[in-house]
Amino acid sequence: MKLPVDRYVPRTRRAVGSLLTLHDAPWRWKVGLEASLAIGLPVAAFTLAGYQSWGLQAALGSFTSLYGASLGRQDRARLLPFVAAGLVLVAALGIACAGHEWLTVACLVLVSALASTLVLGFRLGPPGPMMFVLVAAVSGHIAAPVELDGAAQPGLRLLGLVAAGAGLAYLVVITPLLLPGRHYPASVGLRVLLPRLGFDKDTATVALRVVAAVLIASVVARPLGAHRVYWVVLAAVAVLQSSPSRQLTGLRAAHRVVGTLLGIGLFELLSLVHPTGLGLVAALMLLQGATEVVVARNYAFALLFITPIALLNATAGHAGNTLVTVEGRVLDTLLGAGIAVVLFWLSELLLRLRATKEAK
Repeated sequence: MKLPVDRYVPRTRRAVGSLLTLHDAPWRWKVGLEASLAIGLPVAAFTLAGYQSWGLQAALGSFTSLYGASLGRQDRARLLPFVAAGLVLVAALGIACAGHEWLTVACLVLVSALASTLVLGFRLGPPGPMMFVLVAAVSGHIAAPVELDGAAQPGLRLLGLVAAGAGLAYLVVITPLLLPGRHYPASVGLRVLLPRLGFDKDTATVALRVVAAVLIASVVARPLGAHRVYWVVLAAVAVLQSSPSRQLTGLRAAHRVVGTLLGIGLFELLSLVHPTGLGLVAALMLLQGATEVVVARNYAFALLFITPIALLNATAGHAGNTLVTVEGRVLDTLLGAGIAVVLFWLSELLLRLRATKEAK
């Protein structure tokens, strides 16, 4: 006789296997190179000028280069100005709300709603709404006063830096179009790139879950002792934004946690070298490039590289023990992934109850 636990064994094996398997997807070398240059150029430029922290802030705009990776270069040249403008806009919202805790919560909910509606509704694809939520959250953290655990940096300067980073990222993507002797297929036009906004049932479900996760994580993270509230928010969004599937959401949460733990190990190895100046620039470029190369094949492996990026940014210019930051990353990731999984199961239960009621 099979024990009840036996039916969970194949699921566990699949979950473990997915952590170790490179899925059937392309190695994204071109996207990795673009992402590496997009983050490296602003950080290197400001580092050479003696203002590396400004370069790290400008790098928020570098996420422009991650969108539309499956499109032709002419099409990306038309699409990415909208992405860049969106990133600058959410940075402005984050800065504007940075002086008050509840305004910050409202800002993140608004940004997640707008980003989910537009990114999912227009089917822009990876990396999904998360980068807009990230830019708003990090911009708010940088501009927030010290009493709210912020960095108290000037908001207008930060906004200009994000815009500069987005502009440089756009130049990285379109530069091959400017080179003589290179020919690319003509653009299909914006009406094809951005068809009519629309949601099917699955897309609407994902969008609602993302917005609910941002609201819940923003409200409960600080009372539960989160190190950085936006780390909790981002972990929850990352788990929920990719699929309405129960199995894939659970795997995404497992990948997020395991990949973060592996990434902390890599960060500790990098800490032995303690990269500074252009060494830090090189480390960020390699990590960002590696992330985009492997992310389609194994999400946990991507987190192996994403986690050190976040920790290097969080500890740059702060000599001394990084244990508090590392522990905070682990706890915030666990909390965010946990919120996402609980929210997913509750929403599944509500959907089943609704279906049962309608069937009667």
